[in-house]
Amino acid sequence: MSEQTVRHHDVIELRKIHPVPRPLQVAVLHEDEIIRRGLEMLLHAMPGIGLVHVSDVPLLAGGALTRCRPDIVLLPASLETSTLQELLDTAHEAGAKALLMLTAPDREAVRRASRLAADGFLLETGLNAGTLGHAVEAVARGEIPVPPSLVRELLSEVKTGGRCERGPQLTPREEAALALLVQGMSNKQIARRLGISEHGAKRHVSNVLAKLNCPNRTVAAVVAVQDGLIAAPAH
Repeated sequence: MSEQTVRHHDVIELRKIHPVPRPLQVAVLHEDEIIRRGLEMLLHAMPGIGLVHVSDVPLLAGGALTRCRPDIVLLPASLETSTLQELLDTAHEAGAKALLMLTAPDREAVRRASRLAADGFLLETGLNAGTLGHAVEAVARGEIPVPPSLVRELLSEVKTGGRCERGPQLTPREEAALALLVQGMSNKQIARRLGISEHGAKRHVSNVLAKLNCPNRTVAAVVAVQDGLIAAPAH
């Protein structure tokens, strides 16, 4: 056997032992070209990032988002609520995680964002390679990245909605569903882990959201960790 053949065989065996993860594909949707290009530049400089699809919103809203099938989508929270919800729905239908970018952590912006089914949040103010990289890596792992200043506003928004001060009375099944929800699992994954139907998992998650007085899963995860109901996922 030649030296070249042995070397080729060794490479094949090493790949079997240490599979190389697929680079992440990211779509950046923003109406501001300077912000779009800045995000594109930062993402291309990050390890583990493959293709970066960059466009203003109208070009991708018509179905191109489904065709490019990114792993992560970055969306501006400044869009009209109906347009933003449509894009979030399209991203999730395509199997992507959605990071929502807020211009500032003011109460009205947080109130609006907390009612949308985003998988994490970013602040455009002060955004840099470190904070962007942390958010992208976290959401790719199934975690829910939220800047500290937004955590405070999210909790304040939920508490002003009348959440019970003594804490929710969750059943053991609801506690288990909440723990898996904090890990970023979908209803289908929760159902598989708990050995129940997807309908049953959906019912448990709905009960959790109602008892926590949270508009969506992202806010429920933040509340659960901050209030000590569930431990934060280990890195």
